[in-house]
Amino acid sequence: MLDIIKKSIYLGLGAATATKEKVESLVDELIEKGQVTREQKPGVVKDILDRVEEEEKRLSDKIKSAVEKTIAEVGLPTKQDLQEIKDRLQKLEKKLGIE
Repeated sequence: MLDIIKKSIYLGLGAATATKEKVESLVDELIEKGQVTREQKPGVVKDILDRVEEEEKRLSDKIKSAVEKTIAEVGLPTKQDLQEIKDRLQKLEKKLGIE
């Protein structure tokens, strides 16, 4: 069954565009080809959608990591860096009586 799930994902679902309707349509095609039974359909659809969700999360994490790495390499300040500067500035203004 895992082989069927892998094949179905690689047959054009794509992690970012897989919808329940597309998955159900694909599973219906597998049923017509005799690779899946009607009784297996709900489980196969759920398995595929779960795998797509896992893949989307993995891809999102990779993209986030790559962006963070690029920002660090370029030397751009992060949101946290800017917040720390803002906090320090507010403390200085308070000490100087500039509010």
